[in-house]
Amino acid sequence: MTTENLLDLVSEHVEAFGVGFLLLLGWVNVRSRKKHHKVAEKKLQKAIDTQMGEPLTLHPEVDPGLCAGCAACTRVCPEGDILKIINHRAVLVSPTKCVGHGECEQACPTNAISLVFGTKTRGMDIPRITSDYETNVPGLYIAGELGGMGLIRNAVKQGRLAADHALAHLPKDGAGAAVDTDLLVVGGGPAGLAAALAAIEAKRRYILIEQNSFGGTVFNFPRQKIVMTKPAELPVVGQMRFKQDKVTKEELLAFWDEARRKSGLQVREKVKFETVEKKNGVFEVKTSQGLIRAHKVILALGVRGSPRRLGLPNEDLPKVTYNLLEPEQYQGRDVAVVGGGNAGVEAAQYLGKPSLGNRVTLLVRGAGFDRCNEENQKIIRDMESRGEVKIWYQSSVAEIHPDRIQVKRESGVESLANDYLFVFAGAEMPHKMLMGFGIQIEKKFGTGLGK
Repeated sequence: MTTENLLDLVSEHVEAFGVGFLLLLGWVNVRSRKKHHKVAEKKLQKAIDTQMGEPLTLHPEVDPGLCAGCAACTRVCPEGDILKIINHRAVLVSPTKCVGHGECEQACPTNAISLVFGTKTRGMDIPRITSDYETNVPGLYIAGELGGMGLIRNAVKQGRLAADHALAHLPKDGAGAAVDTDLLVVGGGPAGLAAALAAIEAKRRYILIEQNSFGGTVFNFPRQKIVMTKPAELPVVGQMRFKQDKVTKEELLAFWDEARRKSGLQVREKVKFETVEKKNGVFEVKTSQGLIRAHKVILALGVRGSPRRLGLPNEDLPKVTYNLLEPEQYQGRDVAVVGGGNAGVEAAQYLGKPSLGNRVTLLVRGAGFDRCNEENQKIIRDMESRGEVKIWYQSSVAEIHPDRIQVKRESGVESLANDYLFVFAGAEMPHKMLMGFGIQIEKKFGTGLGK
């Protein structure tokens, strides 16, 4: 055999090996995809069977005609397994756990994902606002939780966009009646902070009022609560960067205090917003400290000030509360926590620490946790296995008494010794108040802002 023939033979074997290797690689890939598809289908079916098959807030909608099945969207969600690939298309397999981060929308290379409110069968009531967060009342804006969108990063973005639009459409110099400020921002949380900083950046007059303390809703979170998992960009001060991905309440408030100092931001604390009315093109805003006249107004109010109540007699007893600031003040007590979402589960975690010696019972209305991320679920179940908390599924408070509560369970009504009752059943959107300002409320059936 000549050298040339030997080289041809070797070349043929190498080519055959290469083709075989590629075929093997393809077979392994197909097998892996099928396995992941089956897992995703089981997860979706479980959500449907447990009545957790529809999203509760802002969520991604996938256009199957545009989706390439690349799975880029499945890898970026901070909440875990929310989107999965089924039959080569992205599907929302854990709808109630989606909180609208929007990472999937940004990661999609084919623009197949859009963020929407409600579904075709389940509508969601939200204030009527445009993509610039302006309501149907020209010059009056809504940003943050009040507009149906949570998350600090989203609120920061909305506050900035609302302020940029408002400040770009101010009356020309000298036009209109005399006012106290160009822009009035109501609420000192993330949306309000971003809006006020945008006004500073634009060198425009602003007034920022907050009914409690600077930080708004975040200020009222429990100590050491994780409040951010992704960075956000603030006007003037730039990117909110931290040493770690998970940012606590204290770390975020410290950053905001530093931003406040560096930018010269002024906040009028302990000023309660009451009403807003537009007269002759100018907004007159009534507050607990008098009237403020402004060209533009941004309502950056949170909704935690209007917690959803149980609607039971004795709910006004001092032992019933809707917030948890200092877990350490509750020690050696019989405590019940209502709520299967992140807020309720986290409260049970704080109160159930062995060092506090509390006897904690977590009351969950459904057969499982809804709107609760996987990390919190694992923590609370581990605590249950160690006897640090009890979890009663499919339970609800039937009666409230000074020293106990009556709990309705599948097996009947059971009496539970109780010193403190924490209720985390969500918040009531102040739609009646908003409608009183002339803001329209509309029901969204799977559409985005301004649609």
